[in-house]
Amino acid sequence: MIVTQLEEVDRTKVKVYLDGEYHFMLYKKEVEQLNMEVGDELTSELYDKIMAEIVVRAKMKAINLLKFMDRTEYVLRNKLKDAGYIEGIIDIAIDYVKGYGYINDERYAASYIESRKRSKSKRMIANELQRKGISKDMIDNIFELVYEVDEEGEDAEDIAIKKELSKKIKNKRDLRPELKKKIYASLFRKGYNSSKIRKHIGDIYDDGF
Repeated sequence: MIVTQLEEVDRTKVKVYLDGEYHFMLYKKEVEQLNMEVGDELTSELYDKIMAEIVVRAKMKAINLLKFMDRTEYVLRNKLKDAGYIEGIIDIAIDYVKGYGYINDERYAASYIESRKRSKSKRMIANELQRKGISKDMIDNIFELVYEVDEEGEDAEDIAIKKELSKKIKNKRDLRPELKKKIYASLFRKGYNSSKIRKHIGDIYDDGF
């Protein structure tokens, strides 16, 4: 393999291209220690040695990214890609942390929904999770498990709507019909169920909605 490009990333790191393709990123000090220059031939032994070190770094990077914040596989993959690791190395790092149970998309989604179900609509939560790479089927399945109806016939979304209304309405006597519609529209845009919005607004006002 021939070193075809050494691309400076910042003051300390360099991207190394072999035979025209990006393979790994090294510290400048390492490039200097290896006396690596464009046009040099990289032996298979040296390549394997470098890649073994890159794998270790990718694993440690993945662990550090998960140390203080749980992440989905999709988000973790993107973080590792941004850190300069190629797809094959990322796969190894992902398998490594999965093997220790450090990432689990179902667990992540359940925790995410549980912590937000009383403050956000299902649609908002679903959209946020899908942007994090969680499939719609998985989200729907977890919704069924997490959104349970209580003794009063209310689920978490009912509670969230009531909280929203309590923030928006301080004195119902000052409310005009046009303001009711404005509040309804605001909650509807946030993804709350339309019939539930009408029900709870109706519960507050004697004249219904």
